[in-house]
Amino acid sequence: MFEPKREFITTAETILFVSTLFMWIYIAQTFVFIDSFQSLFLTPSWWLMLPVMTFVLFLRSFIGRRINLDWTDDEEEQELDQKQR
Repeated sequence: MFEPKREFITTAETILFVSTLFMWIYIAQTFVFIDSFQSLFLTPSWWLMLPVMTFVLFLRSFIGRRINLDWTDDEEEQELDQKQR
């Protein structure tokens, strides 16, 4: 029958990844200059959390989808093996 195409990366994941890169570039040049470990905890450096959280969302989506696809493939293979017997 019809087998869905397995995509390497979805559109939403691509948007998250690219936006993370652009946020790093923009924030690093505009908002934050970290010259010591102490300045990492000042209020302007909180802007660094935005690209970090966006990248975490990307990783969670990308890796989670890979794990789900692997599990469903294993289950489908087992079902096909049982049907063939």
